[in-house]
Amino acid sequence: MDPNQNFTILSFVGGGIRGLMSATILQRLSQPPYDTLINQTTMLAGCSTGSIITSELLAGTKPQGLIELFTGSEIGFYNNMNDKPDAPAYPMIDVLYSQEQLHGDTPVSRAGKDVLLVSFNVGALKTNPDGRVVPKPWDTLMFTNLLGTEQDQQSGLDGNSSTPIAIAACSSGAMPGQLGSVEGNVDGAFFNHDPTLAAICLAVHNGVPLEKIVAITIGTGLMPDWLASDTANWGAKQWMNGDGNPFDNTPPFLMNQTQPSPILDMCLNGTSANMMPRLCKMLLGDRYVNINPRLPCFIPENSTSPQAINLLQRHGESGDPENFEKAQALLRDYWPKSCPPINTTISPPPNTGGVKTPASVPSKPKAATSNAAPGATPGHGEFFFIQHKESGLVLDVYKEQTAPGTPVIFYEKHKAPHSLANQLWQFVPSEENPGWWYLQAQLSSDIVLTLADAPVPSPAPVITMEKKDRAGKPSQLWSLISTEELGWWFIQCKAKFARVHLTNPDAISPFVIGRGSNGQPDPIAVGVTLDYAADEPMSWGFMKVPDAQ
Repeated sequence: MDPNQNFTILSFVGGGIRGLMSATILQRLSQPPYDTLINQTTMLAGCSTGSIITSELLAGTKPQGLIELFTGSEIGFYNNMNDKPDAPAYPMIDVLYSQEQLHGDTPVSRAGKDVLLVSFNVGALKTNPDGRVVPKPWDTLMFTNLLGTEQDQQSGLDGNSSTPIAIAACSSGAMPGQLGSVEGNVDGAFFNHDPTLAAICLAVHNGVPLEKIVAITIGTGLMPDWLASDTANWGAKQWMNGDGNPFDNTPPFLMNQTQPSPILDMCLNGTSANMMPRLCKMLLGDRYVNINPRLPCFIPENSTSPQAINLLQRHGESGDPENFEKAQALLRDYWPKSCPPINTTISPPPNTGGVKTPASVPSKPKAATSNAAPGATPGHGEFFFIQHKESGLVLDVYKEQTAPGTPVIFYEKHKAPHSLANQLWQFVPSEENPGWWYLQAQLSSDIVLTLADAPVPSPAPVITMEKKDRAGKPSQLWSLISTEELGWWFIQCKAKFARVHLTNPDAISPFVIGRGSNGQPDPIAVGVTLDYAADEPMSWGFMKVPDAQ
């Protein structure tokens, strides 16, 4: 490498279908005079869906081609989902086939550009020559052409450079639950779903001065997570399964996972989302930028609803403008005209590691308020006003009636000494459906908020109070989705009335509570299709009841 030339890194993180946003950002960056950006980049690094992007770029795919991939065949792939939790949601063989179509059996050592793909090997048992069974411990894996010298081998640094690019890319994207493992290799998220820091380390290891390294990370959307409960007295059960708080923002991480696992989300997402960019910024200062637009709510890795696809493209085209401008400045000030790889003098060693090349591809607790159950924390036994963001009105059971079929309306928030019973709401967990709740008014424990069944699909089914079906009727079950402005929420119904024959539950935009009219003075609550682009008419805040009331 020319000592006067900068070592430039483009890094792509994990996120499934949200890679569409990464591809859109890349296209946005690759406008003239940077339309040859990929060729001008020294090193490409990827994890999970970022490894698939990296693999496609190594094969010559243009950013527009990546967008067409994510809006075309990837949607078809994700819609064809196995919904049984005891087998992978999707067949790895299909992914392997598509990657072989790109690269054949070309190894990482001949990638044509400096590259890093990250994965994790779960370990195994092996048999010694004397017949003794010996464990092979699990370990992180790097597939790179920047490790391979004799000194690297002596230091125990293996780049697995003889592994086919197709196998490496699939290994990096083999998320448990979603896809089967590849030779015991699973998703690089267990390494770290942001590979940028590892890429910087490889450059330094190969003699590149830190001040010559420049990096841009392209994310798949920042979706903040948090636990709403007081965790001071949690044991293994709560850390593994949560405690059923509707205000938690730790969605199930794995496909076909029935309930959240806070410890899993913390380990796989908590460090990558913020810590990796912070560490890279410490190392490189102004020579590092992370473009990662904030998404308005959680978008599952296999979401294919038109709303989600449009949202990802919109945020890719215009999101995170401040960091996008900083990235453009890096391209202008640091990116060279061309970047020959620095690994051309490294001869890849024989593959003696654990990666095989198969012959064929198969805080202190809060005091309880007067309206909460003893010892309650938010979401556990506490009653709230549910206030509409756009109008300021609250959900109200019409005229305090307790008969089934009573409509739910929008109304001014009551003040003492007026009765509050028809405006105060409590989450009651569904035992049969972890992660879903009944919304029960203080007025009566026998009736709950219900999305009315319609004989034909309706664009705005009404919301009424009906007798609780303890078996867990989907039209009576609700969950919260945080909006982009923290403290406001979509209230999502489990029922989906769209008539489509897809096994992927995230292919359909859900119904959430919105505002309708029945010709009466007070607007009524109805189910409306979630619209990420216009959230105020369907956003809600949960207002605590002052102690005086």
